[in-house]
Amino acid sequence: MPSFSAGASTQKQQNYQRRRQQIREQRKSLPIASVEKRLVDEVRKNDTLIIVGETGSGKTTQLPQFLYDGGFCQDGKVIGITQPRRVAAVTVAKRVAEECNDQLGKKVGYSIRFDDSTSNATRIKYMTDGLLLREALLDPLLSKYSVIVVDEAHERTVHTDVLLGLLKKVQHSRANASKNGKTLPSMGHSQNLTQKACQGTICAPLKLIIMSASLDAKCFSDYFGGAKAVHIQGRQYPVDILYTYQPESDYLDATLVTIFQIHLEEGPGDILAFLTGQEEIESLERLINERARLLPPESSKIWTTPIYSSLPSEQQMNAFKSAPAGTRKVVLATNIAETSVTIPGIKYVIDPGMVKARAYNPVTGMESLIIIPVSKAQALQRSGRAGREGPGKCFRLFQESEFDKLVDSTVPEIKRCNLSNVVLQLKALGIDDIIGFDFMEKPSRTAILKSLEQLILLGALTDDYKLSDPVGHQMARLPLDPMYSKALIVASEFKCLEEMLIVVSMLSVESIFFSPREKLEESC
Repeated sequence: MPSFSAGASTQKQQNYQRRRQQIREQRKSLPIASVEKRLVDEVRKNDTLIIVGETGSGKTTQLPQFLYDGGFCQDGKVIGITQPRRVAAVTVAKRVAEECNDQLGKKVGYSIRFDDSTSNATRIKYMTDGLLLREALLDPLLSKYSVIVVDEAHERTVHTDVLLGLLKKVQHSRANASKNGKTLPSMGHSQNLTQKACQGTICAPLKLIIMSASLDAKCFSDYFGGAKAVHIQGRQYPVDILYTYQPESDYLDATLVTIFQIHLEEGPGDILAFLTGQEEIESLERLINERARLLPPESSKIWTTPIYSSLPSEQQMNAFKSAPAGTRKVVLATNIAETSVTIPGIKYVIDPGMVKARAYNPVTGMESLIIIPVSKAQALQRSGRAGREGPGKCFRLFQESEFDKLVDSTVPEIKRCNLSNVVLQLKALGIDDIIGFDFMEKPSRTAILKSLEQLILLGALTDDYKLSDPVGHQMARLPLDPMYSKALIVASEFKCLEEMLIVVSMLSVESIFFSPREKLEESC
């Protein structure tokens, strides 16, 4: 709790107390608050629990706090919560730290690639699913965790699917060790300090919670041997869905027209428009600002703020700030804003019905990003964003008849991406039979074989499909595409390591350049 000096104003203290009271009331008003005791009891009784929490239920922020208060962090254990996206891990951790009235990085922290805000005191840890996979390389039994919560599991990213298979295996190993009263096994020459410190202690079972906003929990329940599913009612206000009369040939232009139609004809409330990528967002942001300048002064107050994965974190946070009085905020987002993060003030959603997705052809070995129609599940998630704080409207820029033609759910990413990195990680974790690995949905045999073939050519695997020593082990430790990690390893032999580091760094991110709109001319 912050302390106020003798000279601190009474106003500051009153603002602080008012904020604390506001947070307490917000927490009590969440639908999940009424089932706290039941949820904690269910986690105690079941090693695996599926929680289907509708939009606005509060599951992401509240459940870890319930478990902490319920004693699941005894003996220094940690509750880990995975998120598919970095921005969700960061924003949720900041919110939970504020609710706990503690400094971020102490009791509550987050860990994402290139940014770790945790300490030895951290007991509630938010992280990306990919980062937990990296941790498993060093600690295969994930021994410091008492509970792992896989949030937004319905998104079915490649890391989520691999993580579910891995956690199922870890849970089985820890349950057997606990049942037989065994201690943590020695991990041989690769054991780390964490494992050494844990050896000689009884390995407690791992509690696993799968959280999804999708109402279809059966696939997760079946995968975990008929695990119990609990449904939590969401706090979803009514949302009016509006469709176009005619097909839209240019959804970007239709989005621009709809934004100004809402701004000039609808009541107060911020707008969230979904687009497919950075280029579209920057283009539309420029057009909005150009057109807003042509409006009468009383109607020209529009504040546009983008949010997409490659945008610097401090820029992403702008989307969560309130617009100045009398100004309408327009958030231009990719599907990063579909789930997890709640952007305050949104009353209107514009959904062009398109999304950028990864596609992979194992025959040619080519991976590409293509623009495809969203699934019904994605469209429902998007419209739900308009009803988080009050009644809202969703403008779908396609005909109602087109909605019925959409696929029910998105094809899992593991079925449409290059699996070389996945195969390498699994090999490093000691899983030799990749084809026989217990994936929730198995990728094609062709894709797996193509990945194995590429890893052999790169020298990461031996001819009998074992991880090579030392090259394979070195490659697995680098969080990079196998081709890039091999390039770095051999670069030192050719005395060009510094140059190769620069090349790989630039290839590993979308763009190293950020061109602020207000300094566009200077950057040209």
